[in-house]
Amino acid sequence: MKTFTYEKAKTPEEAAAAAARAPGSKFIAGGTNLLDLMKLEIETPAHLIDVNGLGLDKIEPTPDGGLRIGALVRNTDLAADERIRRDYGVLSRAIVAGASG
Repeated sequence: MKTFTYEKAKTPEEAAAAAARAPGSKFIAGGTNLLDLMKLEIETPAHLIDVNGLGLDKIEPTPDGGLRIGALVRNTDLAADERIRRDYGVLSRAIVAGASG
C-alpha cells in the first residue's frame, strides 16, 4: 500500500473543501472495499477524507410513510433495521446477498 494522508471532515462543507484542496482524493466511510483496493494498489489515492462524522448515517421516516436512508448508513445496519426487514424485505435480502467481506 502506498503512503497517503488522512483527514476527518466534520461537515459536508469541510469534506467538499478538503476534496477541492486535494484533487484525486477519496472519501472513506467504512471503506473496507477501498482499503482492499489500496492494499492491492488498484486504488492509490494520495489523500483520504473520512466522512463518518457527517451525521448522514440515519434511517428516518418521511412524512409520506416512506424512509429516508442516509448516504452513510452501513449495509449491515440497513439490512438489520426492523423497518427495512418488515416493510422492504427484498431490499434487506438483496443487501445481505450482495455484501462484501
